[in-house]
Amino acid sequence: MDNGNRVYIIDNPLAKYLLTILRNKNTLPPKFREVMRKLGFILAYEISRELMWKEITVETPLSKAKGIEPYTNIWIIAILGAGVPLAQGIHEAFPWAGLGFIAARRFEEDKDIRVEVYYERMPESLKRTITIIADPMLATGNTMVKVLEIVRRRGCGKVIIASVVASKYGVKKILDLFNDVNIYVLTIDPELNDKAFIVPGLGDAGDRALNPI
Repeated sequence: MDNGNRVYIIDNPLAKYLLTILRNKNTLPPKFREVMRKLGFILAYEISRELMWKEITVETPLSKAKGIEPYTNIWIIAILGAGVPLAQGIHEAFPWAGLGFIAARRFEEDKDIRVEVYYERMPESLKRTITIIADPMLATGNTMVKVLEIVRRRGCGKVIIASVVASKYGVKKILDLFNDVNIYVLTIDPELNDKAFIVPGLGDAGDRALNPI
């Protein structure tokens, strides 16, 4: 699963099946949201290996048994609005985590894309916290760079990106600029089109998840 470069590709048949449903252009928004939430839970399952756990003892109906419980502070940050269903799935796996939001606009300027963050909802300090940034599409990486800069300014010690589909371009940009960020993703697609959409990708994940039928 680890390609040695801080990128973890989820190699799981169920995850691949769910990704296939998302890729299908005929998948309607209710199903798209449902599947995106499920993939959020699967991504969280893999990310759980990076959390800290402590041993505890519990009483069963018959005796005592050893177990574990988390002692990691987590904030899940959803990039609005496509990231909401994905973040919901991650939050279902880590219900003790905080849930924050960031909204950004993209502007095309001279064949380049500028990103402006216009809304933030998260703590002023993220010290001693693992921050999981949920965005189903890591395309150019421009929005993710802005978000990573924000959480770094707030003192976050460890950052994990949770995505469904990434582009080679976007992954390279993140790895070049941030040497301690791990990326969990279902697949890495080869290219971006002239509108900066991942190909073959999912299309516009925000519209497909949040639009009415």
